[in-house]
Amino acid sequence: MVLRRVRDMFVATVNEGLDKLENPRVMLNQYVRDMEDDIAKAKHAIIKQQAIQQGFLRKAEETEEFADKRKKQAELAFHAGEEELARKALTEMKYFEEKHNEYQDAYQQSVKQLKELKEQLQHLETKLRDVKDKKQALIARANAAQAKQHMNESMNKVDSESAYKEFLRMENRIEEMETKAGSYAQFADQGAYAHLDYADEVEKEWQKLKRSKQLEKQPAN
Repeated sequence: MVLRRVRDMFVATVNEGLDKLENPRVMLNQYVRDMEDDIAKAKHAIIKQQAIQQGFLRKAEETEEFADKRKKQAELAFHAGEEELARKALTEMKYFEEKHNEYQDAYQQSVKQLKELKEQLQHLETKLRDVKDKKQALIARANAAQAKQHMNESMNKVDSESAYKEFLRMENRIEEMETKAGSYAQFADQGAYAHLDYADEVEKEWQKLKRSKQLEKQPAN
């Protein structure tokens, strides 16, 4: 009996744990929190990408300015007859032009990536609104389904449990006791009526007994 009780307690604890793990309200709320976390991460990524994009743009503008400056310096050196200085300025100009192209390409790529991140964020926010709109309705449906399931399980348990069977057996026993008690009362009532119905006959028999006794007392001739 003790082992059975311990087993039942263990099973009940496990089932309760599973019910909590599978609780629709808990799970749906967790889904919402997960999506909110994803949205927060996406927003952080967008802010970071915007900073990177602005950095590329700034570098592209700076290298373009440097290239223009070196070009003007090369022209001045050329007209001044400073060939070596002019060549050096032209070399740096080409370097800054190359860097400008690299930063410009990186900037354009970051613009594309930022657009994609914003689209993903918009998609997540739309999904989150949809989930929040449906969450309460889904929880209500899940709670109704669980309640019905628990009710069915309870009914099956009541039908199969020995305690309920014992209850029914006791109910039958009480009904038998009530039936017997009613039978005894009916029998007693019938006995009373029977006494009244045979009163005359009993009186006749009683008179016979009295006469017989009187005859016995008379002296013999």
